[in-house]
Amino acid sequence: MNAVTSLRDQSNEFPFPGSVLELGWWGVLPPISREDKRWWLPLSDTAMVAISTAISSSTAGWGDVNPLAVRRVTSAFLEDPPFLLYALLSWPGDEFVSATELAEWFIGAAPAEFADGEWMLAAPEITNAHQHRWSRLLARSRTTEPNDWIAGAAEWLQVLGPAIDSDWIEQLPAVIWDCVAEPKRKIEGSRLLQQLARARERELVTQSSLSALAEKRKLAAAKQLAYGLSHEINNPLANISARAQQLAREEADPQRQQSLQQIVQQVYRAHEMIAGLMFFANPPEVDRERVDLNALVEAAGEEFAAIAAEFDIRLLAETLPEPAMVSVDRSMILEAIRILLRNSIEAIGSGGTVVLSMERVDDPSRDPQWLIHVADSGPGLSVEASKHAFDPFYSGREAGRGLGLGLCRAYRVAQLHDATIRLSGGLAGCVATIAIPDPSARV
Repeated sequence: MNAVTSLRDQSNEFPFPGSVLELGWWGVLPPISREDKRWWLPLSDTAMVAISTAISSSTAGWGDVNPLAVRRVTSAFLEDPPFLLYALLSWPGDEFVSATELAEWFIGAAPAEFADGEWMLAAPEITNAHQHRWSRLLARSRTTEPNDWIAGAAEWLQVLGPAIDSDWIEQLPAVIWDCVAEPKRKIEGSRLLQQLARARERELVTQSSLSALAEKRKLAAAKQLAYGLSHEINNPLANISARAQQLAREEADPQRQQSLQQIVQQVYRAHEMIAGLMFFANPPEVDRERVDLNALVEAAGEEFAAIAAEFDIRLLAETLPEPAMVSVDRSMILEAIRILLRNSIEAIGSGGTVVLSMERVDDPSRDPQWLIHVADSGPGLSVEASKHAFDPFYSGREAGRGLGLGLCRAYRVAQLHDATIRLSGGLAGCVATIAIPDPSARV
């Protein structure tokens, strides 16, 4: 039995329930406005279920209305005076309206009526005295007919509003009661929860489908762009590189020779970017073999030790005491580790620390995982940047951290191995983690 029903059934014994929940009032409905004046009607749990049903059932077309929702709303009209009055006072039609027509209109209008929250900011304070007056009116309504509730609308409105012009109430539409109250059910709230859960499920499925479609289109766009760049730009880059190298060999001035070498280096960098985009869009087949990830971590650490020392960066490589055997493409995983190390070193610039480490995670609910961490003391990474770090088309790169196509390449390597890669950052430092599952290690 809901709170309002309980109050009505016991109104003679308990005219002043002791708490807000016993009163069955959950707030107020949007205000009724007339000539710069406002009146507020209470929101009961009966009305709240009906309104929630109306909102969840609402469609773009007024005529295409769920009949179950219509019955729920018309039944609430017959149970709840303030809800009926609110609908009538908001009704934009003529002087006659059927209960069914009023319900259909309300279901169509409900989302717009309740979406704007400005009216809640302007709502007056609701005191116990207001709630007691509403409860007395509600208890008295048990002995009268709905048409009498309409005639006595002023009593409801004046609890939270100025005095009412009697002519206004007399102009309210007459209701043609073409419905009957549904038998009271104790599971209306449960049904509402089910409706909301199903609606949310549909939203999640739609979001998932749109995300998958967006990912597919992103890869297709990357592939088309990569092929175009490869064909249209690689050839001019090769000519620029060859000409710059030839000029550098013939140049006697050391400064001009250095400038020409920089041109060659930038050409190589542009070529690597195109190659990275090509890899992201159309990667080669994965050539799996059993590999000890410890060996890859050691190899990457040794390879970048001299580069890190050149920039006064301390590079630590920490492996596990036991073998970390997993079936992967050795060259791809090693390249992903190199990319993360290069990103960290470039982010620090000079005078910092990079820690390359291994970790094993055993979770009974999924395959065991090997984690490869690359932590650095460089600039932090914002939440927004971490979301788009692996997106080749993201333009919001942060100063001090590359986040370019190299990370997109590492992301693609992780994808090809059913692995994950993530970046987490704070005000200082960043941690990149590759999580590689090992199904063969599951017991």
